[in-house]
Amino acid sequence: MKNQINSCFIHLVNFESTKEWYKDVLDLEVEDEGEGFLQFKMNGPSFILLQAQVEEITPLPYAPFLFVTDDIELTQKELKEKKVKVEEIENFGGQIYGCHFYDPEGNRLLACMTG
Repeated sequence: MKNQINSCFIHLVNFESTKEWYKDVLDLEVEDEGEGFLQFKMNGPSFILLQAQVEEITPLPYAPFLFVTDDIELTQKELKEKKVKVEEIENFGGQIYGCHFYDPEGNRLLACMTG
């Protein structure tokens, strides 16, 4: 294997409705979309939503990756304005600050800034 991550996936049970939530909340450009998948245009590894092949998924109790932001307070405020379940801003050590937030299926996501 190479020392490289190519893609990050989130599998969704309620794919159609939850993918619309991601489009609205994250406000990212869609790179590709088809039946059962949606790929956002990203700097770095691709971010892909996939239709789950099971009827129920237990969300992970932690965020498997993070979204970078230049202003965590503004990001938290915007998430709250969009009625997203969002936690308080935390210090993750040094100058790293972030807040967890949740998609409609209970997946824990994380936005962070450094400096």
